[in-house]
Amino acid sequence: MSFTDYIKKMLSGQSRASDRADHKPSNAASPKAENAGPTILAIDTASTSLSTAVLINGEVKGELYEDMERGQAEHLMGFIAKTLESAKVSFDDLDGIAVTVGPGAFTGMRIGLSTARALGLARKIPVVGVSSLEAVAYGVSERDQQGRNILVALDSKRNEIFAQAFDGKKRPLSTPECVAPRQALMMAPPGDTLLAGDATPRLLTAAAHAPDTFYDCTAPGLPRAGNVARIAAERWESGENLAPVPLYLRAPDAKRIEDQGPRKKK
Repeated sequence: MSFTDYIKKMLSGQSRASDRADHKPSNAASPKAENAGPTILAIDTASTSLSTAVLINGEVKGELYEDMERGQAEHLMGFIAKTLESAKVSFDDLDGIAVTVGPGAFTGMRIGLSTARALGLARKIPVVGVSSLEAVAYGVSERDQQGRNILVALDSKRNEIFAQAFDGKKRPLSTPECVAPRQALMMAPPGDTLLAGDATPRLLTAAAHAPDTFYDCTAPGLPRAGNVARIAAERWESGENLAPVPLYLRAPDAKRIEDQGPRKKK
């Protein structure tokens, strides 16, 4: 069954018997505890990877990750199905869906957001957004951070990078921006700063003669769905999650025909 057909069946309320068999937990699900946290499916396709995870009572289950610059649309539903099966939950058990809104690849963002919205509509559950930059910062361990500020830098596949600074408690110190590496370094406050993200090598090169000290870390360079789910859960009650709309920091490379000026006459 194609991705489009699967979504149509979800939206129409139909479900395949095979789906129910594939995703049925091995043990009967016990009633949720009164103060249990939400069960959240998290999706990240905003970069050059594909990641899915389920958060149940604050614990990440069935997390999948694969570097994938292309083919996310074809593999996403399979990842979601395997994640739900591994976590021993079904779509009916979900309280909400969290998805990265970027910044990142235009096509990747649209794939994740459209899938999350369709599944949220089918289940009539909230769909919330999480910044890719914050998801990377969240993945920095306390052992690496040691109270230092964090500067996240993600590769935009162009001369600029996507960057944002965070303090010792991983709270934003700046807004997300698409800037040159040297400009990104200026976003960090004075003092020692930890660098995270797949564009870290570019920042380290630019920081060779910087007055402050910048350190590399062992955190994953791209968002992980487990961290996306944790962030969403922490803000679940307060409603501080982002809207599920793309966070664009630069104009797309493709131009509309009307924006390309008059055509030359032959």
